[in-house]
Amino acid sequence: MSFVSPEFAWLCLLFFPLYWALAAHPRAQRALLLLSGYALYASWDWTFAVQLLAYSLGMAALGVWLARQPHQRLPWCVALTLSIGCLAYFKYAEFLRTSLLAVFNGLGFHPALPVWDVVAPVGISFLTFQAITYLVMVGRQPSAVRPLPQVLLFLCFWPTLFAGPILRAERFFAQLDAGTPGRPRETLVALYIIVLGAAQKLVFATWLADTWVDPVFKSPEQYGGLSLLAAMVGYTLQIMLDFGGYTLIVTGLALLLGFELPVNFRQPYLARNLQDFWTRWHVSLSSFIRDYIYIPMGGNRLGFARTQANVLFGMVLSGVWHGPNWTFVVWGLLHGLGVVAVNLYKRAQGPALPAWFSQTLTLLFVALAWVFFRAESVEAACSMLYSVVANEHAFWQVPPGAMLMLLALVAVFLSLSRHAQALQTRVVTWLQASPAWAVGAVLSLCIFGVVALGPSGVPGFIYYRF
Repeated sequence: MSFVSPEFAWLCLLFFPLYWALAAHPRAQRALLLLSGYALYASWDWTFAVQLLAYSLGMAALGVWLARQPHQRLPWCVALTLSIGCLAYFKYAEFLRTSLLAVFNGLGFHPALPVWDVVAPVGISFLTFQAITYLVMVGRQPSAVRPLPQVLLFLCFWPTLFAGPILRAERFFAQLDAGTPGRPRETLVALYIIVLGAAQKLVFATWLADTWVDPVFKSPEQYGGLSLLAAMVGYTLQIMLDFGGYTLIVTGLALLLGFELPVNFRQPYLARNLQDFWTRWHVSLSSFIRDYIYIPMGGNRLGFARTQANVLFGMVLSGVWHGPNWTFVVWGLLHGLGVVAVNLYKRAQGPALPAWFSQTLTLLFVALAWVFFRAESVEAACSMLYSVVANEHAFWQVPPGAMLMLLALVAVFLSLSRHAQALQTRVVTWLQASPAWAVGAVLSLCIFGVVALGPSGVPGFIYYRF
């Protein structure tokens, strides 16, 4: 069940009053939250809920083992093997099979490897990393091991279950221990960002997908150079509005549950270089790779060359994490090479670039790399990039009005990005000073506008694939 479906909206109207009514009874409230997580997961496929329960039971048992033998290697090896092994089994086995077949065929061998027909549970990549944060927390501090109900609740916490942000165990349990959950936090902020996120996804991201991105990426050979460029620009904006909108929605829902989620976006398209970009884009993922992979590999403590190798490995891993396709490997490799290039430029003490130029250059690189992220294959991505300048169709194939709308949306988005926090503060302050009927009227009008301008169906989120 999608967070932007009418069914979910109606369920929220029933769920939240009951959840808040149980605030004086924490155990009953947490039980309701636990059951709701499994129910939402089962709404996709009941086998997903069974797999989630089995996985969570395994992670809880491994946590107990780590707590009892924190300095032994065997529990660590088993814990990491099982947690990552489940991800590899569901998500990467078929990719490995097809890749091996390609290698063998290139060498003149033609083995018969069985097809790996397994459906990966939605959000398994996010779930795996969250589970690792729990295992590492217990391994570092054995006294932090949690009882089974709390581990189950952490791993099925439904605001982060499907597409993040990656919620770390210590942050989640700290909020449980502080007794802050139970009642809504910053209600008006929550409502504001939920409506804003829904508008980003249902109105703008969907329009970009339907008008520019999906038709062109599906059949790029039918379009001229300007249409291809417009599709690239459209996807650059679409993925930000889609994933950013999703993150706003679940952050608001978590606040209504009494929980605070980590910040996942800090206006990434205003970044001045790729290092800056990765402190702004999908922050929960980039910080996870930094803290759990890059730093344990040595970080920047083993010399400049080793640091660049660690950076490159971390960025490629970030790409692979997104999906079993060579397009994601290339996307991660491009970003890794880009970050290494930034480090080399700084080491050479190159002249400081004007802010507007560095931002434009960074955004251009990000937009070109997104082509590999979106394309079905590396060949398709390369063909699309080549067709921008070498295409049999007329370069100017786009109606001027449609191009103006796209450019206007990009300009408005980048302009508002610079003032997003100030705008939120002003709107929330106004809502706080307004009577309840005015707040209700404004929110109702905004919701009506989103529904009226949105699609007839329920569009999927891009990051549900991961």
